[in-house]
Amino acid sequence: MTSAMTLVAMASAPMVAHAAAPAETEDASSLEGDDPIIVNGVRGAVEEATEKKRNSKQIVDSVVAEDVGKLPDNNVVEALARVTGVQIDRARGQGQSVTIRGLSEIQTTVNGNQTNLGDGRSLNLADIPAELLKQVDVYKTRSADQVEGGIAGTVNVELRRPFDLEDGWTIAGSVRGSYDDISEKVSPYGSLLLANRFDTGIGEIGFLVNASWTRTIYRENYIESESPFERELDDGSIGIIPYRAYYGLENGNTKRPSINGVLQWKPTDNLEFVLEGGYIGSREKRALERLYVQDMQVQDLSNVVMMDDGRTIASATVSNANGLPAGIDTQYNSFHSNLYTTNFEANWHSDRVTLHGSVQYNWSNEGNYFVETILRPENLTSADVNFNSDIYGRGAPSISFNDVDLTDPSQYVVDRFQDNRGGSNNKEFAAQADMTIELGDNGFLRTLQVGGRYNQRKVDRYYGYRDGFPRVDGTFAPFETFPGFGDASMVGPDIGGSSMEWLRIPGAITRANVAEIRQYIQEYDPGNAQRFSSLYPPSDQGQTFESNEKNFAAYAQVNYGFELAGIPIDGLAGARFTNTWGSSTSYNYRPGNEDNGWLDIVQVSPGKGNYSAILPTATAILHFDPKVQLRLSYSTNVFRPSFYDSRPFYFAETRSTPPIVFAGNPSLKQQREHSFDASAEYYFGRGGQISLAGYYKKASNFLYYDRNDADAEEMLSYGIDLADYDSDFGYVEMQRNAGDGTFIGLEGTVQTFFDFAPGILKNFGVSLNASHIFKARIEYPYPEDFPGAFDSPNTSKWTANAALFYDTPQFSARVAYNYRSSYRMGIWNQNPEYSPYQDATERLDAAINYTPVKFMTLSVEASNILGNDVYRYHGNQALLPLGVRTLARTIQSSVRFRF
Repeated sequence: MTSAMTLVAMASAPMVAHAAAPAETEDASSLEGDDPIIVNGVRGAVEEATEKKRNSKQIVDSVVAEDVGKLPDNNVVEALARVTGVQIDRARGQGQSVTIRGLSEIQTTVNGNQTNLGDGRSLNLADIPAELLKQVDVYKTRSADQVEGGIAGTVNVELRRPFDLEDGWTIAGSVRGSYDDISEKVSPYGSLLLANRFDTGIGEIGFLVNASWTRTIYRENYIESESPFERELDDGSIGIIPYRAYYGLENGNTKRPSINGVLQWKPTDNLEFVLEGGYIGSREKRALERLYVQDMQVQDLSNVVMMDDGRTIASATVSNANGLPAGIDTQYNSFHSNLYTTNFEANWHSDRVTLHGSVQYNWSNEGNYFVETILRPENLTSADVNFNSDIYGRGAPSISFNDVDLTDPSQYVVDRFQDNRGGSNNKEFAAQADMTIELGDNGFLRTLQVGGRYNQRKVDRYYGYRDGFPRVDGTFAPFETFPGFGDASMVGPDIGGSSMEWLRIPGAITRANVAEIRQYIQEYDPGNAQRFSSLYPPSDQGQTFESNEKNFAAYAQVNYGFELAGIPIDGLAGARFTNTWGSSTSYNYRPGNEDNGWLDIVQVSPGKGNYSAILPTATAILHFDPKVQLRLSYSTNVFRPSFYDSRPFYFAETRSTPPIVFAGNPSLKQQREHSFDASAEYYFGRGGQISLAGYYKKASNFLYYDRNDADAEEMLSYGIDLADYDSDFGYVEMQRNAGDGTFIGLEGTVQTFFDFAPGILKNFGVSLNASHIFKARIEYPYPEDFPGAFDSPNTSKWTANAALFYDTPQFSARVAYNYRSSYRMGIWNQNPEYSPYQDATERLDAAINYTPVKFMTLSVEASNILGNDVYRYHGNQALLPLGVRTLARTIQSSVRFRF
């Protein structure tokens, strides 16, 4: 675990020694003169990460991958969970998303170069396997020479290069299997690194190829409710009831192939060239099964029981004499992503001047194809739903269909089939040049840095969907007639002793029968026959766009140093100017009329945007003595709106009264943050550290999706004349800029090896870190009339890590604990008081590593040992249970080798 550095190396990374690391000896913890002996393993990783933080001019934490001392962290996200102030979410068998100090607007770079996937503003860190890494740096502040783009901070992924390794051949790799106790499957992982570094007549040359292939198999069970609405009860009072409740399970597998290749050439001592390229891919097959009851805010209710607050419905019988809107939802989704990166660098230096130039060209794509079948019990007219049952031990929904035999296929009918297909593409070119001039070692100004960067992105997105409603003689089509019926089987979640099961056609079977299903829809739903005549759904033009974005940035900064009252002070000060401009093309459309055969009226919709900013930064480090320092920082950053949110699209729903417009918003402002940081740090021994950091962050222009009243002038801009509706207003729904956000927090770290202890005790070490966010408030455009109204989404007030480890050259072991307090998952716009929250989560992991021979390490690792699940509820004060999702325990074993 760590704080600003890592006591823990990445899981199952290949055994690759640090370039300068000599052989480890028994007294490796001793010091020779002023310089510690650098060794491999946990101690070497800790020291390297600690020195990274100690010598940085910024607030930065690092995770270093070395050859021993692993935990079951299978991707970048999971490793970052152990960094002070970082919070992650886990789903589908692995860590998925990251927040830094309560914010999710993160910039991602690879080897310092901005890297994006598809139409996103970042890459998917979950797709980067641990096996590719040299280290990961979490920058919580930004200096002027760094690329702007994330008000939360920057995660920089450093990949290995051949000059990082020892001279000669390096062959390293790992083979691993991870058993999941819910799926009861073994997930395989493997990696291989080949590298050589040698001298030639034209200088030193090195090459490296590092490849990884992983497959994660997962299964999760859940019982949940969603979207609480207000509704009138029989006595005239207003109650709150979820729109839908469901049982379900989700299972699938994700394959991630990746490879990185590097050629380094150093023809002279002061000149170096780097050529590198890489590929990171992902292929996921995800099946989702649900049994649900929905539209409960409009169905008949009886046997109503209220929660203690007297307004939230705890349980009820939901009924509809014409057929209850409830059924069986089976989904199957195929996801893919491909990221290709290239980079060429040239570096030259003299005694006083360093020049750096680089060019990158990256391209990527991501997409999915989704199929869904919805069945209904034909004669179902009522169901008992208890939103606060004891089925799980804590409050969770339970559902009971009345007078229906779910094992009888004849009682099922087909309600709907849907498929959709979407994705995005990105082509990105960047070039930059930097110059550093050494001004002197003793003057106030030590170095001057200047540079510029140009970047261009061409992005497009496509999406289409279609629904089919097969009917026979005006009624739902019998289940037995639907393609794939012969493979129907029973399914249900394994949670809380639930015995609820239902029939369905597995999603993979449905996907394999899409051609037959298209023919079926054309026969039994003539109104949608044309839409199902093509292989894939036709484009939904409001979801489709093309964008061309350009960016130019230039910076200047100085590194300075002086002495005040006998205290050495150094730091940097600078500013970055950035300008982003571009154009985007989408579509606007509205329903047609009798004159054009009721076809949608579609028009091309162009838009333009321009963002500029001057971003000053300054740091100062006060060195009270060689071990104690105080770091002060002021930094600024921006986060630009997504291509999707700012697309120039709108749909004018002219059939409603008053009319409604659903739109993108090209006028969105970029988010801007100002951050003030202070960090008091004490360093001791080898890798020992005690630090306490505080921060105040003010950010503007947060986003909020909302429906607003629009006057006649605004509606006319969308081609709608309110006079035709005898109305004074209409509605416009879009993503909008909300108010400012304020984040105030404190972080603390203690870590040490017990090198001072006698005997075996000196092989132990400990790491503790914790962060507390005192204030995480965003000014949303609704009244603050309920607890948690302005809670920032995805922000936990408390995060803590603790690790105890034992390390020798042959044997190491550690136990690691992670805690994250509750947080708001998002804002339920229709009823913000009942926004979804996730309860506190905790996780206990452990690892044992044994190196019987110099070139091989054997490992056994376990995660989620306590079997903690994810529990959720509606509202800051847990007004109503939302439900639970199960998370698997895993145990994995691996072999890592190096020759």
